[in-house]
Parts: sequence; C-alpha cells; structure tokens
Amino acid sequence: MMTSSEIRNSFVDYFKKQGHTHVPSSSLIPENDPTIMFANAGMNQFKNLFLGLEKADYNKAVSVQKCVRAGGKHNDLDNVGFTARHHTFFEMLGNFSFGDYFKKDAIHYAWDYLTNDLKIPKEKLYVTVFETDDEAADIWHKQEGIPRDRIFRFGEKDNFWRMGDVGPCGPCSEIFYDHGAKAGKETDPYKGILAGEDRFVEIWNLVFMQFYEDGPGKRSALPKPSVDTGSGFERLVAALQGKYANYDTDNFAPMISKASELSGLSYETDPEILRTNAQVRDRVAAMRVLADHCRSVSFLLADGALPSNEGRGYVLRRIMRRAIRYGRKLSTQHSFLPVMSEALINHMGGFYPELKARQNHILSTIKDEESRFLQTLDNGTAIFHDEIQKLKKQNQKTISGETAFKLYDTYGFPLDLTALMAAEEGLQIDETAFEQQMNLAKEKAKASWKGKALQADEKHIIELGQKYSKSPTQFTGYNDLTTSSSIVSISNGKNEVSSLRAGETGLVILQKSPFYAEGGGQVGDHGSIKTENAEAVVHNCTKNADVYFHHVEVISGELKGVDTAEASVETADRRQTTSNHSATHLMHTALRKVLGDHVTQAGSLVDSSKTRFDFTHNKPLSPDEISRIESLVNDEIGKASPVKAEVMGHKEAISKGAMALFGEKYGDQVRVLTMGNFSCELCGGTHVNNTAEIRAFKILSESGVSAGVRRIEAITGNAAISYFMKNTEELLNARHSSGIQPEKTMSQWVEEKKDEIKDLQKQIKKIQSNQINIDDLLKSSKDFQSSSGPAKLVFADLSIDDRDVLSQISDQLKNKVQRGIVVTIGQSESSHPVIISVSKDLNSQFKAGELLKDFAQVLGGKGGGRPDFAQGAVPDRSKLKDAIDLISKKILQ
Repeated sequence: MMTSSEIRNSFVDYFKKQGHTHVPSSSLIPENDPTIMFANAGMNQFKNLFLGLEKADYNKAVSVQKCVRAGGKHNDLDNVGFTARHHTFFEMLGNFSFGDYFKKDAIHYAWDYLTNDLKIPKEKLYVTVFETDDEAADIWHKQEGIPRDRIFRFGEKDNFWRMGDVGPCGPCSEIFYDHGAKAGKETDPYKGILAGEDRFVEIWNLVFMQFYEDGPGKRSALPKPSVDTGSGFERLVAALQGKYANYDTDNFAPMISKASELSGLSYETDPEILRTNAQVRDRVAAMRVLADHCRSVSFLLADGALPSNEGRGYVLRRIMRRAIRYGRKLSTQHSFLPVMSEALINHMGGFYPELKARQNHILSTIKDEESRFLQTLDNGTAIFHDEIQKLKKQNQKTISGETAFKLYDTYGFPLDLTALMAAEEGLQIDETAFEQQMNLAKEKAKASWKGKALQADEKHIIELGQKYSKSPTQFTGYNDLTTSSSIVSISNGKNEVSSLRAGETGLVILQKSPFYAEGGGQVGDHGSIKTENAEAVVHNCTKNADVYFHHVEVISGELKGVDTAEASVETADRRQTTSNHSATHLMHTALRKVLGDHVTQAGSLVDSSKTRFDFTHNKPLSPDEISRIESLVNDEIGKASPVKAEVMGHKEAISKGAMALFGEKYGDQVRVLTMGNFSCELCGGTHVNNTAEIRAFKILSESGVSAGVRRIEAITGNAAISYFMKNTEELLNARHSSGIQPEKTMSQWVEEKKDEIKDLQKQIKKIQSNQINIDDLLKSSKDFQSSSGPAKLVFADLSIDDRDVLSQISDQLKNKVQRGIVVTIGQSESSHPVIISVSKDLNSQFKAGELLKDFAQVLGGKGGGRPDFAQGAVPDRSKLKDAIDLISKKILQ
C-alpha cells in the first residue's frame, strides 16, 4: 500500500515526465486577489495566467496546492470532524495547460495515472461530463475505452465551471470512486452521484476552459483553450488505502495517535460503532477536529497569518479556539493543539519546508493563544451554563444576542463556538441581535480619519489595471524624481473621462512615472503632475497589474488626456521615507541576530515620519535587547556600507542568501537589496545608496500587537537627530536645575530620590495613623448579638484618602473589638475610599463583600472582596447617613 507521501510525490513525478513544470504551492494568503480570503483551489495562483494578465516561461504546470476553506462562501468549519471528508485544510493536486494541450491529453493523463500508475481498478471508477459535451464523452469512450454506461451526463449545476460572472468558463468532467456497498445503500451509481451519496466520491475534476463569457448567454470561443484540473489529495489517499473516512489514512495518523496517547482514549474507525455509540462518536469527532485544525493552524501560521479579531486573523483564531475547546472535551489535564501541531510539522515538513523553517514561531504562537483563551474559557463557560439554566427555567430555546456578544467581546468566544455549545444543549442563538450588538460596538470604536483621499471604485481600478496591463507603467523613480510622460488615461474614480477640471479629484495613468506605488509596506509617493495648462496635486500612488494609479486633485486649469505631463515627487518626504525603509531592513536583520531566527516580518508601514515594523516574537523586548538592536543598526549606518540593488532569478536570489518574506508573491525575476555584508532581502522599495545616508536610528516604542507578534516604531535621519538633541538638552537642563554632580548618572539620582520618597511616604502614613485615637472611634460603636456571641459594629468616618492608612486603622479597630464589623470611609476630592472588615468567626453570618456592595450602592459606588475584607469607592457622601442606617439595620436587627 502506498503511503500518502509516496502518492503526493508520484503525482508530481508523473506530470513532470509529461513535460509539466513543477510549481510549488502558493501561500495560503492570496496575493493581490481580494475575491478570496485564503487559497482554496489549485488554480488560484495561476488565475492571471488564465486571464492573460501574466506570462510564464512554461505552458504546462503541475502543483500540490495548500488550501483552506473556513470562511466566507467556502466554509466547511461546522462540518469538520463530524463527516468523513470535510476539512478546513486540504491539498489539491492539479495539472494545468495554458493554451497547450486540451481535452484529449487531459483525459488521458488522468485515466493513465489513476489506472496504470496508481493501479486503481477500472471497475471502481465512473465518469461524468457536461450534458452537451459530446466531445469529452467520445474521448472517454473511444480513446480510453470506458463503456458508455459508466459515463453520466449532468447539467450546469454539476458540470460547468465559471471563474466569475465575466471571464473564462467551460464544461468539466469528473471522475468518481466507488467505496463499495458498505459506504452507502444506493446501488445505482448515477443516482448515487446525483444525490451526493458518500459511496461515490469525486476524486478528480477536469475543467476545460474553452469559452469566454461576457454576460448571461454571451459566450465566445477562446483562441487558446486551457485546462485546469483538481484532485482532492485526502480523498485520493483514502481510496488507495481502502479507507472510507479521510481521517483513517496515514495522512492523519500521526496527529490522531498523539490525541489518543494524551487523552488515554482509543480512536475508533468501525462505522457501525460510530453510528450506534454516541459517546465514542463524540470522542472520535473531537480527535478528528484536532487533527484537522492543527493542519490549518500550522500552515496558516507558516504562511504569515496571525490570530486577531478581524479578517483572516479572526478565522484563524476561530479555528484555534474551536480546537482548544475540543481538546478540553478530551481532557482538562493536557494541551493537545501544540503537541499535535508538532507531530504535523514532523509528518509534512519534508514536502513543505516552510513548516520546519517556522516551527518555533508556529508552536510558540499556538501556546500563547491557547494560554490566553484558557484564562477566559472556564469563566465564559460558566456564564454560558448560567444562561442555559435560566432559559430552561423559563422554557426558552434561544440564547440572547447580548449574551453571545458578551462571550465574544469579554471572553473571546467566536460566535460559531457559542453556537456549537448551544447546539449541544439543543439551543440556538439570536444571531440577528448578536450582529446588532457587533455593529453597535464597531460604531463606538470607529476612529475619525481626517485627511484627503480619493474614494475610487475598487472594481473600476481592477478593470483599468487589466485594460492597460499589456503596457505597464514604466517606473523611473529609483533614479529620477521628475519624469516627463504622456498621459495614458484619466478617470474620475468610477469611469474613464477625457479631462479633470480644477477642484475635481480622480486617477491618472502615465506612461512613465517617478512615483513609487504603495506596496511592500512602503506608502505611495506624493507630489505633483503639471501640464502646460493644468496642475494637480498627487495625494497617493497605488498600482494594479503593474499599472500605476496617481490619485490626484486638480488645483488649477484642466488636466486633459492628450497632454504631456511633468510628474514630480515631493523630494524631502521621499528622502525620509527611503531612509526609514533602508533602516527597516537593517533592523530586521538586527532583530534576528539579537532575538533569534524565528523572527520574521509580520507587517510594516514605512512613511516619511517613521517606520512601523511588526515581527514574530512571543514576549516583550527587554531594555538591553532594544539597546543591542539600536547599536547594531547604528553601527551599520556608521560603516557607510554601499547599498546595492540587483535583479536576478528567484532561485539565484534565495541561493545567495536573500531573505524572502512569508506571504509575499514573487515573480521569476526579483530585486535583491544588499547592505554591505549585513542585510540581504528581496525588496522592490526605494532605498538609500549608502547606509551613511540614514544618519541615525532610534526606537521610540515596542509593544504587543497580538499573540506572538510585537511592534516596533522607530525614526531615522533628521527626526532621530532632532530627538537626540531635544532629549540631550532636556537632560542637561534637568541635571543643572537638580544640582546633580557630574560623576553621578541621572538614573542613579532618580533611584536615590525614589527611595527618599518611599521613606517619606512611610513616615507620613505613620503620622496620619498615630493621629487617630482608636479609643475615641470605639465610643460610638454599637453592640449586637451574633451567632458566635457578643460583637460590635464600628463606623469610622475619617478625612483621609490613603487606603493603606485606612486599612491600618480598620485592622486596629477590628483587633481592639476582637469580634465585630468595622466600616471605614475616607474622604478624597472625587472618589471616596470605603473598607469593611469582618471578624472571621462572623463570616458564616456576615460577608464583607456583600455588606460593601449594599453600602456602596447607596452612595453610587461599587466594590468587592473576600468574606473578611472588602474595599471599594463611592462618589457621593451626601447619603452617608442612609448607608450607615442600612448596614446598621442589616446587622443589629
């Protein structure tokens, strides 16, 4: 029996023998494709090749593509673990033809590989074609010898593929594998396939792109038809290994084995036992969820995704937290996700080296996220069960949107996790009310953004990019900041126009441009575009399909499409942005030298005022680490090393040691930026010619962004020099006015003063406490009979705002009366402190926390604490007599 690793390699090897180029899987994080959240099909990375927007040095390709379906339209999350073949992460085997071969070869390759290389019995396979695709049906029958009664025809819903409303499309042909009678009751393959019964499983889909669709019913033949095929790897492995469920193959065995080992529970594969024994079924589902989720989590982290509360990061967090909760269902004593992820890395790291390369980052991020969630999981679960009890008493079946949002907002429960827990209790969630709460929270959190920006229609920009992509903008800005160019196109942001007048905003496409287009973390340039009769301010520059869009506001005259323009970048801002970008490269290398090779870029923003750099690291930097990083960068600046940019092949660049960023898409030719012997990275941004031009580097702040990600903000050049001079002047003035001796450092003087202040504070508190006559306070005490014997109730109203002093006085009073209750209230300018102490032998009858709550509520405050000691604060002392009467009544009656 072939192993999953052997099957994967055999697929690639087969198509390489047929003249295909092996193209490694793209990142799960799509590059420049806003239509999908994650890579979810083998053709994603070839989309622009099929559309004719890009060219490659091959016309036949084979790939094994990493895919995730856990958000948006393609969302399998809720089914994962409970069915035989739903997954969040899966691999898609694919072979592709870009205008080379078509139906005959595509069909032959698929049948030859399955029946000859993999030796799948032909009687186990069935084929479907589009209802009118006689050509494909004839090829299957005449060329490959498949009987016509094993070729089924289906309509558009099942056997016609479209890239979108507009674009390439065509019929498809699918190959189904018959798992046998034990997998389903339907014996008629046509009916079984049509009904989607589990017995008949699709293992390969051949898409024949032969038309271009301009709209409903408007199809034209493509001049060079193409082929896009996809074979679900997990399904193929299950078929070859004779397993009904994908999870029972060796592809999942190492992770499920770990789950079984940690939990001390066995993993069951017998379908009959799983059908009839709910306890075993739930246990197996939990193991399968963990086995699947550790795959998607590990691969997403390896490709640069990070857990957060929005977008892709939120989907990742949902998967992680769903897995963590299922781990808790297996055992509360063990941590499953990190251990199973490590098993996954060892199992698949050979074919996917990024797993091994980022192993430390993957595991540390998982551990951090698990630690954060477990801190709130038990509290959130308790609130959830309290809500369930209330609903059951009221005979209701719906958890309120407010409760679901509280679990989300306060305890980090994704909505689908709460929904899953509710379903287990036979309940549902008011999702409409949840969304209302969510929208309300978003409105409250919206920050006002001030500034001028063009709100261009995104679809319009994409269309313009495609229209002019065959003549991409020539970027001259590496060497020149002013360029003369013809105007290619003008747009008002929604439609192409012939001109823009003074006061109007829009987009301008130039044949040549010195403006850097926003990308790689660097902001777009700004400046001006001038013609003989008009002038426009360029607020930003972006690009799509290598076409540069200058976001302009015309300030005088009329900017016309027929004009020749002079485009000029604002020099000072570009120079400072360039300095900050180059310093970012030096800082990246310095971070890896000081903290370790696990550090990689997780995001960046470089503009003229600063560089903001997000990087993978799971704890705050110490002052010493920050100092060492600054020293390394400033040392490189001082060396005046030359900065060299070279264009070379991607493989050559990597072999040279250039650092490639995870999640970035690179072409065959890449730009390599080298700074002396210190830094070497792939980068298309603008940079200094010599490190000395950076002048100086200073880290302003270091903070956490999310689990496993830190952020540094730093300045360079004039900003850094000004910062140093300002701080030096302030330090010298402080030393002079404080009379600090030259031989003593400022930090030494500050520490001495802090010690002096602490000593004085102790003396003040002692004086304040000694000024209070405890016996005088006891004169107004009231006796009462407790369940433990005679006791006293004491109220102390003091004009003191120091809690430590009040606490000391409270203890003295309680010790003096031996058995009793002491209520102490102080005075402050706004919020007045309150302390209530209760002798421990009275705790069965009176609890300090409950008494404080009642007392503070009368005065508009709040507080809490232990049964013997509680404290709080109140804003309003005007009702103090009412509060005292309330407590007296509770205790003395």
